[in-house]
Amino acid sequence: MLDKIKLNKWQIIQFVVGIGLLVGCYVLSDRLNTHTPDALKEFKDGVQNHLVWDIKGQCFFVRPHSDVTVYLIRVPDCDRK
Repeated sequence: MLDKIKLNKWQIIQFVVGIGLLVGCYVLSDRLNTHTPDALKEFKDGVQNHLVWDIKGQCFFVRPHSDVTVYLIRVPDCDRK
């Protein structure tokens, strides 16, 4: 058994390093792509914090996140048919 490990040590090292890189990339991408919006930002005017519909009749809630970013949150209960 020990002889097999010695013969294949570079393959084992490459496998372990490859798994480590995959896990590292997954954790990094998860941290970069996951951000939760803060509490609702208050605006005096505009479409923020209102329901809007697209041309297909699907309903969305417009949730502001920052001064330049809004999220469209799908609300299927108010779809127009």
